[in-house]
Amino acid sequence: MSSIEKLELKREVLLKLIKALLEGEELDEIAKIISMDPNLSAKLLKFINSPYFGLKKEIKSIVQAIAYLGYRNLKDYVFLLLTSSMLKNANKDEIKRTLKLAYLMRELAKRLMPEHDDEAYMVGILEQVREEIGEEIREILEKAGVSEYVVNGLLNPESKLGKLKEAAKRLLEECDRLNEGAEVELPPELSLLSREELIESCLVAEDSAQSILATL
Repeated sequence: MSSIEKLELKREVLLKLIKALLEGEELDEIAKIISMDPNLSAKLLKFINSPYFGLKKEIKSIVQAIAYLGYRNLKDYVFLLLTSSMLKNANKDEIKRTLKLAYLMRELAKRLMPEHDDEAYMVGILEQVREEIGEEIREILEKAGVSEYVVNGLLNPESKLGKLKEAAKRLLEECDRLNEGAEVELPPELSLLSREELIESCLVAEDSAQSILATL
């Protein structure tokens, strides 16, 4: 098990940044918040200059990095940083499992509730933290301005996102067998999707998780 490079990040800066991204603050304001934490700035520049993006010219400024990434990709990355900074055992296996669930939830949501695919990703990326700290996550996410829809998806298994989360976790356990052609029993929430769609969702989640993991 390889470990994730550990740079201590200021949680209050991450929460402030998430809030600003969710509220659509101007690029300069986003850059100012990131610059409050030198370790966060260093991680972002390392991420944007990783082979994952294949840039021909190195990006050296936070403003350039944000402009290239876009708010959605930056938000995804910051939620990952928040999760990895809060997990007690943030090794690569744990982070990959977290990423796979997040991307699988996004892929399933694109097909089943496309207006909520971003929220589905947030629920997936934060699920392991919820398992560790329970109800305490509500206060943390409220401070970051995360919607009640996402918080409810994390904490209420009967909510729409809660049901999707449980279905995605079950599918994740069966992805390999499904891809091998085995018959598997899956939750009713996935009954509208064909076998091919489920396999494709599994493969996208695996590839996306592996690609991001290589940048950490």
